[in-house]
Amino acid sequence: MFEYREYVYAVHKEKSFTKAADKLFISQSTLSLMVKKEEERLGAPLFNRKSNPLSLTPLGVEYIHAVEQIRRLECGIGQFLNDAQSLQNGTLAIGGHNFGVDYAVPRKIAEFHKLYPNISLSIVEMNTLHNKYGLDSGELDFVITNRRYDSHIYEQKVCDRESLILAVPSSFEINESLCSKRLRNGELGDGIFGVGDDKQVLLSEFKEIPFILLSNANYLRECVNLLFHESKFSPVVSLEMEQSSVSYNFTKMGVGATILSNRLVEHDDAAGGVCFYKIKSDYVVRNTYISYRRGAYFTFAMKKFMEMMLDDGLSAE
Repeated sequence: MFEYREYVYAVHKEKSFTKAADKLFISQSTLSLMVKKEEERLGAPLFNRKSNPLSLTPLGVEYIHAVEQIRRLECGIGQFLNDAQSLQNGTLAIGGHNFGVDYAVPRKIAEFHKLYPNISLSIVEMNTLHNKYGLDSGELDFVITNRRYDSHIYEQKVCDRESLILAVPSSFEINESLCSKRLRNGELGDGIFGVGDDKQVLLSEFKEIPFILLSNANYLRECVNLLFHESKFSPVVSLEMEQSSVSYNFTKMGVGATILSNRLVEHDDAAGGVCFYKIKSDYVVRNTYISYRRGAYFTFAMKKFMEMMLDDGLSAE
């Protein structure tokens, strides 16, 4: 049904087969044939051909109402697609952690929101495992993580690089013997990757002080446990947290040392109560990935956000 609706609608608008044929740039006989085929499919005429001007039969009236509804729906869908392509509407859900701290990832999210304020943006902070579940369920479009996922199921692109560093309350006595190895402000950002071996510390030098670590549900805890295993000691754990930003806050209060990403502190102007050190290990440098499920439908908002995240990034799988 409605296969020839544009022909029928043209005749209705022009009230004449001749005028409608001229407007459609086809012959009158072809147009009459198309309308006749539609009437045969319906089993009844759509036009009173004996009236002057041409008028609709009761079925024709209902048919034209239906055609106009279809045209409005098509127009609405067209407008929706146009708005989506220009990012005037749409949604985007991103999972990750430490979005409350000033570093590259949340800054790019904020930049995206400023550029496309009509995109409904949902930011979900969860641990690594729950973020992956969010991708699987479709709750999340992207996850920003340091963890590698199964490459058969997920696509991951490098969007940043970080180094795990040691943060120690400045009131701890151990800092007095390590003044020359403390990281300066300029070494907390990308400068960390240029810090030489002579300025790095062994984690085992800090085995007598208390640590604040993330819970075992966090991927960072796995990485930190690897560092302690490499250093051949088990730390004294005074507190366990769910986010690095919280553990760092307690470090600033003097509760204990913590291991966290340099990206979380590179713009921290209130780090006076903490001494930072680069840990001597092959396991401290980590990539940050923007992750999504293979085969996922990419909306226009997702494409644009991906472009922004990979801009100036390493853009590697």
